[in-house]
Amino acid sequence: MIIDRIGVNAPVAVYGLDENRVPVVPTGDYAGGVVAWYDFSARPGSGGNAVFAGHVTWNGAAVFYSLSTLGAGDQIRLVDDRGAQVVYQVVMNESMDPNDPATLQMMYPADRDMLTIVTCGGSFYRTGDPVFGGEYTSRTVIRAELVSITRV
Repeated sequence: MIIDRIGVNAPVAVYGLDENRVPVVPTGDYAGGVVAWYDFSARPGSGGNAVFAGHVTWNGAAVFYSLSTLGAGDQIRLVDDRGAQVVYQVVMNESMDPNDPATLQMMYPADRDMLTIVTCGGSFYRTGDPVFGGEYTSRTVIRAELVSITRV
């Protein structure tokens, strides 16, 4: 995933749901630099909602640290190992309550080609969680619409 405006050029890895049907997020030493694509969502460029996530912080600034600064018209590119490219343009950047059902609905299937990115936002507070150490008060949700597909 490449987002030139905020300096993102990160690998995408496939993730899914855990046993409680909660989306799994990257963990481990390299988690801060990885973007998760959720296999319950559409493949980019296939006509549905392609859902991605990543950390805003992970032992310091992470892949989506500056995601909240994206604005309408900024581009998000997905490039595969053969050079095929799918380009999206940001149409929405919203801070949402993680407990609001509308936040979860942003990950639902759609009847048009779009990309959704979800990361943490707001303020961090400590919870004592052994993996994450705490939680954020909101989620930053980016919505982008398809601009072009270049196949090789």
